[in-house]
Amino acid sequence: MENNIKLLSKELPVYVSAIFYEHINPQLVYHNLEHTRRVVERTLEIANYYRLGITEHFILLTASWFHDTGHLFSGPQGHEQQSVAIMEPFLLEHGIDPVIIEDIRGCIMATKIPHCPKTFLQEIICDADTYNLGTDEFLMTDELLKKEWGLRGLSVGREWDNITLDFLKEHRFFTSYCSGKLQEGKQENIDVFSRRIENSK
Repeated sequence: MENNIKLLSKELPVYVSAIFYEHINPQLVYHNLEHTRRVVERTLEIANYYRLGITEHFILLTASWFHDTGHLFSGPQGHEQQSVAIMEPFLLEHGIDPVIIEDIRGCIMATKIPHCPKTFLQEIICDADTYNLGTDEFLMTDELLKKEWGLRGLSVGREWDNITLDFLKEHRFFTSYCSGKLQEGKQENIDVFSRRIENSK
């Protein structure tokens, strides 16, 4: 099983990248392959910090690669379940233990907003998925998400900044690693949006 996991870990980037290339959706200016790669990178950063074992690494790696593939085939609502439906046959075909697949499923479903992780691995992928909230790239990614919503026919309107501010305030980092590293940056982003809203009155 361990050798199978190692081999499959190398195949994941190729397989998931091919899905994104074959089903290019120009509306997905945020939930695209670049975002997926970034979440993978941050998931591994957190996993390495906690020195997780090979199976835990594989669960997180697989979940982070597949977690937004559902956006290619459905709207934002329910895309996590669609991502699971894409992931499961691939792993079953490669002989991955159903117990491991269930853990991966749990991690993907945990990325649904609002986050309600039930395990430490789910906490890690939730933090990786919203890592940008505590960085200086958040202003750019927020604009991309706003544009994506508009392209997908979702109402954004003049309330977008208020929606973003509420999301920032309600969000929390679950791991001590991300809380310690990113909380200050998130507060700075909260301050930016608070000032922006105040100045627009």
